[in-house]
Amino acid sequence: MRVKTLCAAVAAAALFSGHAFAGVVLTDNFNTGPGVLNWPGDAVFNSTSPPGSVDLIPVGSQFDLQPGNGFYVDLDGTTGGGNNPAGQLTSNASIGAGTYTLTFDLAGNLRGASAQTTKISLGDWSTTLTPAANAPFGLESFTFTTTTAGNLQFTEMVPSDQQGNLLDNVNLTTGVPEPASWAMMIMGLFGVGAVLRSRRRDQGAIALS
Repeated sequence: MRVKTLCAAVAAAALFSGHAFAGVVLTDNFNTGPGVLNWPGDAVFNSTSPPGSVDLIPVGSQFDLQPGNGFYVDLDGTTGGGNNPAGQLTSNASIGAGTYTLTFDLAGNLRGASAQTTKISLGDWSTTLTPAANAPFGLESFTFTTTTAGNLQFTEMVPSDQQGNLLDNVNLTTGVPEPASWAMMIMGLFGVGAVLRSRRRDQGAIALS
């Protein structure tokens, strides 16, 4: 019975202590194509900031500034200057309150414009990034908690000059294990091992008596 009790405790820790299992909320590598200026969006994201817009960069085109990455988004589209914000992507799905891990690749504009600022937000959480204008794609990662529901948004701030930061490989997950959860699970497993060793010794002693 002690073994069953400890196993149950380990399972409970895995399920309920600190979100033990990661679940994909949304993912988009923008490779549905074809590339198009003033891109309306796809099944995951849509362009939601008239008069601003975003562009889906075609593979092999003159605007493919990061070859080998498939399709990706220029967050300041070709609708002309002076827009505020310059461009915006919004997830089609509303996402509930909770703790999430967000990863994505972000590059500068790579076209000689000044460094641009991208705001990333979900519910009441937000942050901003200003990569160097000549920065290639780099992986960005944030683990955060939002207390309100909302849509995941990537907003290119002014100036609007049709030369925005480049975005690719967006992934949002929930249920990432916390260190405390792993510690509880490991302690529980050690406990199960100790009980099993103790039972084997007891059974060996009974067999010899």
